[in-house]
Order: sequence, then structure tokens, then C-alpha cells
Amino acid sequence: MGDTLKDIPEFFENELGEAIISRTDSLGSFRELGPPDLCHITKSNAKPGVKEVGSYHYVSGVDASSSASLAAYLNMLTYSLDEPHAWFSKPAAWRIRSGIYCCFNAFSRVDVRVEVKIPGGVESYFVDVRGERHEATLEVWQQTYISALLRSILYSDDSSYRLAGFRKRDPIPNLQAEAKFLEAAEQCFFQGWQLGSVPEIQVATSVNNHLTNGIMKYFGDSFRFEPAVK
Repeated sequence: MGDTLKDIPEFFENELGEAIISRTDSLGSFRELGPPDLCHITKSNAKPGVKEVGSYHYVSGVDASSSASLAAYLNMLTYSLDEPHAWFSKPAAWRIRSGIYCCFNAFSRVDVRVEVKIPGGVESYFVDVRGERHEATLEVWQQTYISALLRSILYSDDSSYRLAGFRKRDPIPNLQAEAKFLEAAEQCFFQGWQLGSVPEIQVATSVNNHLTNGIMKYFGDSFRFEPAVK
């Protein structure tokens, strides 16, 4: 296998882990809904003496409701390593040794992360603005799930938000996912003011904020306002 991902954009690091360090250092500067999710992977080669390679890409639309769903995305990447083509001999195989998925929680202003080691286990936690790790509670996961969905919905048409190396997936692919979104949005409704709002609204309220805007945009794009009103 090659050291690149097939059909997935990625940046290669000069120093292993520099993308994660940069994101941690920037946490205090994130505003409103925050940046896209960051997916970082470390690749190793079976040939002795070959240095490990770090790469990353930005992504939206991944289900961020649990460590299991984010770990599933990281595991999926192991099947995306490109096959190299050689005329005379098969080159040494690359494999993904580990991955880190970072998703910004716009309610609590923390970065939720899931680390996967292959083979090995899964570790989840969140990092605060001081760079300290904490255990992610069920409430933190629910807020993170809503934050990720709102970025996908509200910034989907924003050309300035589409960074290089950005991968966009459908955040709500079916009616089951839609029902899950509405249930979580209802539970977070009275925290919506914490997310901020559009520039025209100077002070976000429980009825004018990014959460209510995201709900109305999602259903408005398909001219289905009845579920949003309910």
C-alpha cells in the first residue's frame, strides 16, 4: 500500500503531530461554531528505518455523537490507503498505525478528541483552552454532536469556510438521522444562545442563535417547515 489516501484530500506534516499541536494552541481563538473537524493519522512502513509519516485532512458531516462513531471513521481510513504500482517489485507496505479525530464543542468551547491505535484500543477525552485533558461526559458528547451538525448545515454554502484539504459528507443521510438530530436539538435548545448568532443579531437569545438558524435552514432548504415548528 502507498502512503496516500485514495480519493481523500490530505496534507503531509513536516514534523509528526504538528497539526494537533497547532489546533490545541489555537483553541482559545475559535469563535462561534468553530473550525471544521480535523482528522490526523500516523502511517508506518514495514521496511526497517523508514520514518513514520503524519497527515491530516478537514472533514464535516461525520456523526460525532459518540467515540464509537468517530472511531469508525478513523477505522474506515485504513481501507483507503492507495495501492502503489510497481513494474518489477512490490514496495514495502504502509499502514495506518494510529489516528486522532478532533471535533470542536461550540457550547463548552472545548475540543473533543478520539484516539485510535491500530491494533489497540480507543481513547476519548476533551481538551480545554489550557491544553488539559478531561473525560467527556454524555452532555459533552451531545453538544459536540449538535456542534458538528450545525457546522455542516450552516457553513455548507460558505465558500470562505471551505479550506484546502476539506472533505464534506452528508450529515443527515436518512430520516433516522434526522430524528436523532431533532431529538438532540430539542435537548440543547435552551443552551443555543451560547453558540452566538448571525452578525445582524448583536446578542444571541434562546430563539435567535445558530441552533435555531441551523434547524430552519435544514428544513427550509427542502421546504419542510412543519417538523421544525414542532
